[in-house]
Amino acid sequence: MARTLALGLTAGVTIVIACGPEFPAQLLDDRAATLQGTPANSFAYEASRLVRADDRIADAVREPIFDGVPGSQRIPEDGDPALTRAQRDQVRKMRRQADGDAAYAAGAGLPEAVRLYAAGAVDLQRDDGTPAPLEQGRARMQAVLDLPPDQGAARAAWAAYALARIDARPGAARHAPEPWRAVRALVRAGAADPLGLAVASYGEEALLYLNGTAGPCNYVDFMENTTCPDGIAPSDIQKAVQLYAEQAARGSDSGVQSLRFIAGWALEDPARARVLMQSTVGQRLLVSYGLARLGDIVDDDLGSAYDNVVNYDATVRDGVADAAQGRASVRPNPTLVTLVDALLRAGPAAIEDADRVAALAYRVGRYDQAEALAGKLETALAWWVRAKLAIRRGDMDQAAQAYARAAQAFPQDTSLDGGNRTLLAGEQGVVALSRGQFVEALDLLYAVSSREDPATPYADKVYWSDTAYIAERVLTTDELRRFVDARVPAPPTPPLPDDLRTRGVTDQPAQAALSAADDLRLLLARRLMRDGRYREALPYFPADDDPRFLDAAYVDGRNVYKLGSPRRKAQAYLDARERASDAWGRATRAQAWFDAARIARRDGMAIMGSELDPDFAIWDGFLSYGAGRYLPQRDGAQAPVTPAQRAELALSGPYITDAERARYAASETRPYSRYHYREVAASNALRAADLVMPRSQAYAATLCHAAAYVINDNAPRARAIYQRYIDHGAYVPFGATFGRDCPPPDFDAAATFVYRQAWARAQGIMARHPWLPMGALALVLGVGAAAVWLTRRARQTR
Repeated sequence: MARTLALGLTAGVTIVIACGPEFPAQLLDDRAATLQGTPANSFAYEASRLVRADDRIADAVREPIFDGVPGSQRIPEDGDPALTRAQRDQVRKMRRQADGDAAYAAGAGLPEAVRLYAAGAVDLQRDDGTPAPLEQGRARMQAVLDLPPDQGAARAAWAAYALARIDARPGAARHAPEPWRAVRALVRAGAADPLGLAVASYGEEALLYLNGTAGPCNYVDFMENTTCPDGIAPSDIQKAVQLYAEQAARGSDSGVQSLRFIAGWALEDPARARVLMQSTVGQRLLVSYGLARLGDIVDDDLGSAYDNVVNYDATVRDGVADAAQGRASVRPNPTLVTLVDALLRAGPAAIEDADRVAALAYRVGRYDQAEALAGKLETALAWWVRAKLAIRRGDMDQAAQAYARAAQAFPQDTSLDGGNRTLLAGEQGVVALSRGQFVEALDLLYAVSSREDPATPYADKVYWSDTAYIAERVLTTDELRRFVDARVPAPPTPPLPDDLRTRGVTDQPAQAALSAADDLRLLLARRLMRDGRYREALPYFPADDDPRFLDAAYVDGRNVYKLGSPRRKAQAYLDARERASDAWGRATRAQAWFDAARIARRDGMAIMGSELDPDFAIWDGFLSYGAGRYLPQRDGAQAPVTPAQRAELALSGPYITDAERARYAASETRPYSRYHYREVAASNALRAADLVMPRSQAYAATLCHAAAYVINDNAPRARAIYQRYIDHGAYVPFGATFGRDCPPPDFDAAATFVYRQAWARAQGIMARHPWLPMGALALVLGVGAAAVWLTRRARQTR
């Protein structure tokens, strides 16, 4: 449980979906669980704030300077930035010597403190159970401390730490806290401490107090709930907790984990918990652990309290079960109920961090007490608890006000960790959405998605899929456009890499991540394209020379990347649609419709794909789930067929208004189908076929392409297109591969097809009736002669 004993003990895990990405948490998946869930900071955040560090001692934050040194040759001195690479290599050579004397000789030229410490470390490492090496090592470490301060400062803390470890060895005559305190005193006085030994000394000193009637206890005893810790005197447990809290307050994860073990052990037995509750730090520790680490009971399985993913299938989030979310299968953990009741019996004056206790009381259903405790404080957490209580009462207006008061407490307020600050702001957006304040909801969630908070999971665009849902399915297109124009200016375009600028292609696509602003503008652009507002959409696409948008290409036998230029693709689609409407000549318009079809099929995801259902541009179309709303599959139920039916199925549960459902239905992608732009491409190709003669090659080829666009997604439509070809088209050589292998339509030939067909028909008639040309000529001549005779006769009569 000292600094070196945090062996792979993680406070939580990230859920990894097999064969898929790590899906981001969505606040809108289960709005009741989101809005009713208990506010709770991470245990690490709370444990690091149980006491206030009153000095500048901090845990080691530097990464060792390994410089390519193999793991087997790394030494503690690699963590000392004051040494040069040559000096570190010389110390490495020292540490390979047979004894301290040889090591000291090999350290000639090094600073004396560094030389003495490394030689002493060699002595201690060759300890063979005899007194000599140990005493030689002790003498050299003491020699470091005896150096003048300006010479010994570089290794004084290191040497003191080594001496303290000698005194703490099993069987040593002296097990006292003073040697560990001496390490901290030296560092406070200015001794160098790049390894964080002063902070580690808190944990080492704490181990001295974890001795009881059964002997020394370690983290395994606490973690596995053995009887060893029960023999430790209550005052010693409290001293150990205080020391671990001091260690955690100075950035040590080992201190955090040690506190975690002790808190979990204590809550297994009310008598143990009472011991810790006698101190301020112990009480705060138990409350923090109960909120963050101890789950409620799922399906009456007591073991579920420790399962960090037990509720994942229901909530699509990792974390312990929370009874406040309102799921029928989850009941409050009796251990937490007992803890809350004990705290409440002690009275308000005895309660530390009343906002945390209020949150815990809320979680176990003690709502009146939670209200009373939260009402005493003005912290963000207290206001958040008040918001939760208002939601339970159905007072969404008061909840919105409480959320606003909580948000106003930042940045001075420290009652919430970074992840919870983000969650609080996100929940504000959910409340606004539930009240029908759709633009405000987008404003709040977009602000969250735009944050850069390294402490927050998915810090890049956190809750982006919720933001995208409101932007794409709840706001009207015009509302979204006004929002983007007012709030989301176009981010600057990064400069082109040299190879893209000079050659137009690159082998190494070092694409910078897109921001929430990039994504929201692109979402608007594609939505405008789907609405047929092509020219309006163009400014919202990224610039054509934006190197973050690349397409793969195969050039000279290798894969390379070139600029994707979605704006240019959208412009090409617009040009084709305008030619299809304005061009002179049916074949020319047919060519334009076919060009539009090809662009829609090839570039549809980039220029008109929906961010969420049904195209899922958020995943580049590779997956059809994991973001936005989803349609649950119900056994035996008929699949919904209308937008209103799909809205009703996707938006079930509380905190959803009829207006939101209506907007969801109205904003549905049309046609509603997976990769909807393929259907658009097929429709464009059919428009081209309408403009050419059915017996032409262009007619058959265009229908062939139309079928190919949808054959893998909509087989009935592909069959209908093929039937149209059978009914009206002419035999063509590619009929056997119709919908699979299609030649380009010959629109030039289609332009003269009527005249060529008429001439061919005339030639056929003349071939069957060779006298017709002469007869026709005689008839023409006869008619002409008759006309001349009649004209002359008329003149003579006058």
